[in-house]
Amino acid sequence: MNNLKFIVFLGLSILLLNNCQKVGNSPQQETRQEMFDRLLATYDQDFQTYLAAAHQAMGKEILTYSSLSDTKTIPKYMEITATHYEYGYLAGHISQQFGRSPRRVTADRVDFNNRIIDMYQQIYPQYLELVRGVSDVFDIPMNELDFTYLESDFFLVWYDIFKYSSFQNLAGTMSAGTNSTANHCSMIYAQVEDNVFVGRNFDDAHEKPHFVVFSQMEGGYKVMANAVYSIYHWIVDGVNEKGLYMGTANLVQPEEYYWFDPYPEEPAICEHHLFRIALETCATVDQVIALYQSVRPWSYNGTDHLMVVDALGNSAVIEFDMNRNANFFRAEKNYQIMTNIAYHEGFDYMMENCSRFYEATVEAELGIHDFADVERITRQIRGTNYGYTSFFDLGRRFMQVYRRTDYFTAYDFNLP
Repeated sequence: MNNLKFIVFLGLSILLLNNCQKVGNSPQQETRQEMFDRLLATYDQDFQTYLAAAHQAMGKEILTYSSLSDTKTIPKYMEITATHYEYGYLAGHISQQFGRSPRRVTADRVDFNNRIIDMYQQIYPQYLELVRGVSDVFDIPMNELDFTYLESDFFLVWYDIFKYSSFQNLAGTMSAGTNSTANHCSMIYAQVEDNVFVGRNFDDAHEKPHFVVFSQMEGGYKVMANAVYSIYHWIVDGVNEKGLYMGTANLVQPEEYYWFDPYPEEPAICEHHLFRIALETCATVDQVIALYQSVRPWSYNGTDHLMVVDALGNSAVIEFDMNRNANFFRAEKNYQIMTNIAYHEGFDYMMENCSRFYEATVEAELGIHDFADVERITRQIRGTNYGYTSFFDLGRRFMQVYRRTDYFTAYDFNLP
């Protein structure tokens, strides 16, 4: 009897142990992966539904949306051929379907709102036509819309439509620290004889939606760009038909340069929106500098600095000082490097405090003789295993994109 009890006890123990092992090896990681795979397969389905309905309401198609790969759902490709009014109407209609509405300006802000409208009338009147498209969707007169809300919150509806928060949540604790210069974006410009090349790393902590966007807006230059977070207002690097390149990177060191501001008490343009305006209206580095000197930039989501390069071989880094004024640092050699450390602090500081800036500078000083050297240095200083790397030949208006998760598959694009 005792032997029987022992055998039963042993059997139950083994069964319990096996169950515990199964629980201990529960497909938590697999479940997360399955959830992530499902997100990758479905993150843009709502957008496609909204887009079809918006086109039907407009009676014409102004944005085409397609895959770049038979096996990958990131990146996707968009072409926008429209007037600014038409794009505004499209964006407004999609926002309305999603449940995002613009705000009416309050009585105490009407005068200030009119000052913002006057600023855009001087700097970029096409934006007022875009807003007019939004206002017609919601049946609100344009001058009654709150332009400070439009400048940031409203046009970031794409962040929610494409489920960026879901990507971040599934990534868990995998995130890049904002105070590190070892894992953020970087850029290198080089002129080799008559050729002007740019290499760019968009370093990220996890996979997220990424769009290659070609836009031909009436009255503006054609633009070919990489967009993240917002398909039109927030492009992160690109080139226009004049061969002007622009690219952004977080400015996180020293930390005081990485500021978050409410809308200032003077008319201003969000730095990401200003980036789009520059690519649509400028052909040279000098023209970009003049534009940035003429407006008050602001950032509500952490400050970027940016590199601007033209087909003539001119290059400059644009940063904002503590008074929020744009400062410009022109290339002094046939190359220029930008990581996430402030040019304001000087060359020696950057060499001593950013390993990627140091490494790229040492390599560049040894000589950049061709595109292959730009490609090698750019890849060498990438900071993470997620995001993408892009290369530009400005004379040819050529862009090549590599996703980090498929680092040897090239997506090639030419701006006609």
